[in-house]
Amino acid sequence: MIQIYLKSKRAIRFLFYKHLSISDQLTISETLDNQELIKQYWLLNKADRHHSIEVMNRTKNFTEDIDLLKLSLLHDIGKNKAHYSWFLRIFAELKVISSLKAKNYLNHEEIGLNVLENIDDMQVVIDLYKNDLLNSRHKILDKTDY
Repeated sequence: MIQIYLKSKRAIRFLFYKHLSISDQLTISETLDNQELIKQYWLLNKADRHHSIEVMNRTKNFTEDIDLLKLSLLHDIGKNKAHYSWFLRIFAELKVISSLKAKNYLNHEEIGLNVLENIDDMQVVIDLYKNDLLNSRHKILDKTDY
């Protein structure tokens, strides 16, 4: 029941996201501190960028670990391969549609790993993404990604 509430709340927020403030943009650049990671972040659509900084800000309530903060900003970068409408996201999560685009949306974390693996010198972030996000759903990110 709580999952439905959180998904509904997120879906409604999706409609009202605004552009990020200058302060948020600076925080993103300082946290990611790598041009290719910053580029991948900015390839996300406005709602996903905003959601990711919300996740990072909630993550800061638990830790200041820079790699985990990077991961919180990058956890949705698999979505930058295509932009998904509000309706597709909802219907894909409810398993109402099963198109390739819907499957890609539901598998965006695996796609994100592929994106990271194609960036040089990112092994620490790749390992964290693979081990803590994909394999065990990091205990902090599990609390902050809603």
